[in-house]
Amino acid sequence: MEKKLERIFSAYHYVGGYELFFKTGAFTEYLFDKFESEKPEWYDMALEVLKLIGQAGTADPKEYGRIAGELEKIRTEVESQMREVVELRDCLSVCEYVLRRLCEPEPSAPIDDGKEATSIISLIFRSKDSVTVREGVKAAIASLPLRIARSRFFDIVEGALESQLGRSEKDIDDIVSNIEGFGGLKVSEGCIARDTDASEIVEAVFGSDLSDISAEELSKLFNLCKEAVLRTAIRIDAFSDVGLMINAALLELTASGYIGKGQGEVFTNASVTAFMNKLLVAFESGDRKTFEEGLLYEGIDESELEKLEEIRYKIPGYEEPFLQMAKSESDEVYRDAKRCIALVSDSIFAALSDSDPGKTVDRDMIMQKAKELKEKLTQAFSSGSKLLQRARMAGILSKLPLFLNNSDEVKDYIRNSLESCRDEREKAAAIREFKNYFEDM
Repeated sequence: MEKKLERIFSAYHYVGGYELFFKTGAFTEYLFDKFESEKPEWYDMALEVLKLIGQAGTADPKEYGRIAGELEKIRTEVESQMREVVELRDCLSVCEYVLRRLCEPEPSAPIDDGKEATSIISLIFRSKDSVTVREGVKAAIASLPLRIARSRFFDIVEGALESQLGRSEKDIDDIVSNIEGFGGLKVSEGCIARDTDASEIVEAVFGSDLSDISAEELSKLFNLCKEAVLRTAIRIDAFSDVGLMINAALLELTASGYIGKGQGEVFTNASVTAFMNKLLVAFESGDRKTFEEGLLYEGIDESELEKLEEIRYKIPGYEEPFLQMAKSESDEVYRDAKRCIALVSDSIFAALSDSDPGKTVDRDMIMQKAKELKEKLTQAFSSGSKLLQRARMAGILSKLPLFLNNSDEVKDYIRNSLESCRDEREKAAAIREFKNYFEDM
């Protein structure tokens, strides 16, 4: 095999080992501290992943394929459950939007629309970084009073889909699925069933216009919703951590076959592998003293971390020549090179298989999918309160490509949002929500 190709596999191996090194230490510490009694639904999967990582640390290299196969099976389950929890989070976000506004006390005096618009615009544009500004605009769309005609809303959704012309059918189906999720149109019954409070919240917000519910009951629902959102965020973080540990382990196992690593050296080098083994044995035995001593990461040379950052920075530039060299080597090497590129990302959803993504979509297919989505959204908007409809629309618009083309359009949108809203409570809640976003940054 060409030496340069081997060196690139070695770079991926080096990064994967250190990613796993730190992620496993942090995650096992989290498990030790948080879950000595009550075990969440992802706990057993996490233990199985740690067990397989431990096996790889002492296994004969011939066993790496089997271990990788078992890790991939768990990865599929983690991805499936993660998608369910993300859909629940999006659904709860719609509920929180509605309940926050219903629970807002009546302001003591009318809001000065001009003053608040100026303040919001100033917050968004105080940064010179275009990404930060764009995220600020999306936060404004997500939280400020939504006063946009439904026809305009559908035009924006259709335009967002049309901008994806030329992508695969699977890509478009994923985007449509995300739009449905952002609008609170889909959530797994099984996922809701694991959270009684979430079930009560969703049923109340989506099942009626809430006009007959007392202020006290609304307040109770709002507090339950905030707690459910927090629990859901913790679950998402946990699934993500487990998925990223799997990715790092799979990256190590994939790359190790190309760089001559022997038994006991799979995780970047022998010293890192020894640390991993010691950490996992101490965790499994419940030996907190040895475990906590291991978390000091003693023996990591500063130059190693500098090298790690340098390689991380360079890896994206290797992708094209890496794939070209791998393809000329063999189909198997090409497959593993693509796996390395997918696994080094921060996404647990990166596809590892060579499955057919479907044909490239043309405009007719895009318009057909847009029509089907519009019918589904129209049906959803036919029930529930106007506030629920606005919550769904705001959730979708805030996640689509930005439809405001310049700073003047952004400023006009903000002013119109405030000036067109006659509900002082909704306006006050929206302004507070937006400003809290900037305080939390």
